[in-house]
Amino acid sequence: MGSMDHYERDFEEVLLSDTGSYYKRKAAEWINEDSCPEYMLKAEECLRLEEERVDNYLHASTKPKLLKEVETEVLAKYENDLLQKEHSGCAALLRDDKTEDLARMYRLFSRITKGLDPIADCFKEHVESEGMKLVKEVAEAVEAKKEKDAGKPSRDSGTSHEQQYVRQVIELHDKYLAYVSTCFANSSLFHKALKEAFEGFCNKNVAGSTSAELMANFCDNLLKKGGSEKLSDEAIEETLEKVVKLLAYISDKDLFAEFYRKRLARRLLQDKSASDDHERSILTRLKQQCGAQFTSKMEGMVTDLQLAREKQQNFDEWKQSKNKQLPIDMSVTVLTTGFWPTYKSMDLALPAEMVEGINAFKDFYEAETKHRKLTWVYTQGTAVLKGNFDPKSLELVLSTLQAATLLLFNEAEE
Repeated sequence: MGSMDHYERDFEEVLLSDTGSYYKRKAAEWINEDSCPEYMLKAEECLRLEEERVDNYLHASTKPKLLKEVETEVLAKYENDLLQKEHSGCAALLRDDKTEDLARMYRLFSRITKGLDPIADCFKEHVESEGMKLVKEVAEAVEAKKEKDAGKPSRDSGTSHEQQYVRQVIELHDKYLAYVSTCFANSSLFHKALKEAFEGFCNKNVAGSTSAELMANFCDNLLKKGGSEKLSDEAIEETLEKVVKLLAYISDKDLFAEFYRKRLARRLLQDKSASDDHERSILTRLKQQCGAQFTSKMEGMVTDLQLAREKQQNFDEWKQSKNKQLPIDMSVTVLTTGFWPTYKSMDLALPAEMVEGINAFKDFYEAETKHRKLTWVYTQGTAVLKGNFDPKSLELVLSTLQAATLLLFNEAEE
């Protein structure tokens, strides 16, 4: 024990003092002469050599004390100067995608107390700035399109640009999530910085719309038949998962739910949904992310459509059993009030053919279901009419209201 006292007092104290003085001089030279990546390479090499020196010649207890001297003089004292170097500091490394240098920066400054905080702040500012650029670009693109199309019939109010915006936000998130994973060792500090950066720009209005609405529209485009996103089933699943992850950054998730529910209703009622599996898949992900209450109405809507198909089959069997022939082919979708958006109900003087069909379904439904009242929502119905025109017949796909109006011409004298 006495020998260690002599080692520490007569040798180690002098070694540590001289080492600190040496690196103080060297660091003062390097910070003026070298770029940030060059400085970090030298710092890394110094730490390696000092560790090697202890392992080869000195007592193991000296290692943390000796490395502390190097870290203090080379890293702690010059961190701000180093990170803020104009053409090679932290912001420049992020801008130029210098992932190897960023990983080295993380490794070095994780050695000093609170050394990572300024890097995380710089990372957050950079990511938020990149996001705000996207917001600005789409706003300018939509405005330019409006000016170009002024006076023309409106076919596209910037939707393609807004779709592209969501796609770019997903790509931005993929990129910087990879940075957190590979450069910053999945540090919770950098996950938090990424979250705060995305919350910063994802809650801004984008070309007059909220991000919640744009994300709902993006999902609708992915999930409906004939959408502009032509992707494989695997790519659709992967993209939906990424959109749901982005939803974590949206402050008004209820607004997304309302927009999404309206678009889901339209897909389901107009038979425009490309895949039941994809519809259920995103609802499962939304449920995991936002809770069961968030998706309960949407899940009820999808279930309603399944039950409606079964009920239609039962209705067809009932007609056969009753030997009932209707003048029109008719299918009915029974919806549960509360799950679906509110639809305006109205009185409509239907043509006799439709009245007969409705009365038949009413008889079937009341015989099968007790204590439930049917309210007919004609505004959501569709009809296919055959128009016998000269020189040829045409098949017309119409709303129920349009079909009821056209059928009146059957009763008019020519």
